[in-house]
Amino acid sequence: MNITLLDTSVATDNLGDEIIVEAIAAIVQSLFPDAYIYRVATHEYITKISRDLIRSSQLSILCGTSALCSNMIYSAPWKLRPWDPLLLKNIVLLGAGWRDSAKRTNAYTRWVLRRALSGTMLHSVRDDFAKRKLASLGKQAENTSCPTMWQVTPEHCATIPKKKAEAVITTVTWYKPNPKSDRALLELLARSYKTVYCWTQQSEDRKYYDSIAIPGIKFVRPNVHEYDRTLEEESIDYIGLRLHGGIRALQKRKRALILPVDNRASEISHDTGLPTIMRDRLDLIEEWIWSNGPTNLRLPVGAIEKWKGQFK
Repeated sequence: MNITLLDTSVATDNLGDEIIVEAIAAIVQSLFPDAYIYRVATHEYITKISRDLIRSSQLSILCGTSALCSNMIYSAPWKLRPWDPLLLKNIVLLGAGWRDSAKRTNAYTRWVLRRALSGTMLHSVRDDFAKRKLASLGKQAENTSCPTMWQVTPEHCATIPKKKAEAVITTVTWYKPNPKSDRALLELLARSYKTVYCWTQQSEDRKYYDSIAIPGIKFVRPNVHEYDRTLEEESIDYIGLRLHGGIRALQKRKRALILPVDNRASEISHDTGLPTIMRDRLDLIEEWIWSNGPTNLRLPVGAIEKWKGQFK
């Protein structure tokens, strides 16, 4: 059997996409241990070689992220030319999200997604908003949350510390700047922890951080391997604005608090109980830092098993 992963971690400047695709690749490998698994990029227009791989595959899986949007002409994260949907087949979503929650889906986008996405297979989306969008296109979908969270089971959560760590690692988001709130957050972290680390998920994050910098922050080298090493070797909490930086910390059995800057973390928090607080609520963030409580998440186990079950 041949399977093509529509890989959202290629030709992207966001290291969080690596975390997402790593989780999805592990899920696909566990479901299809004997399959030949190919990869093609979604952030670039499909080449003939990539199109041939997709057409030769019995199944193609679009790997999460905010891959869908309401206007596939100008702002599409998933790059498709008008004729591509006519040549593709059996594309199934795994943990995909809808980027622009406030915009109306235009006619071209409705046509593209109806043609490109499988009409017989069950799709996996990361929140109820994306599920409703798919339903409006006549597609079956289940809200499975983000695949990066599938391993953060109740048993896994039971191993996450309940008390404050000695150090904290934080992240910023350059495209949603709030210098006053972000600097106040850094100052709170510096008062509350012995050591404050910063991991920059995009190169622009470092430029933004430098504009609000406070003394004494230690930087983790900007790659997922070094981020993982810091999480694994330190007594550390995560408090930051990057969603998948926080989910990675949970994967590594660390307390994590995400400070939402868009609908992604808020939607997932509503569905699963993912710990979130708005970044300007320093009083609540400080209360969380000093709290002594378990991490409790509600995974949509039934939806996850239903999506997986269609391949048995």
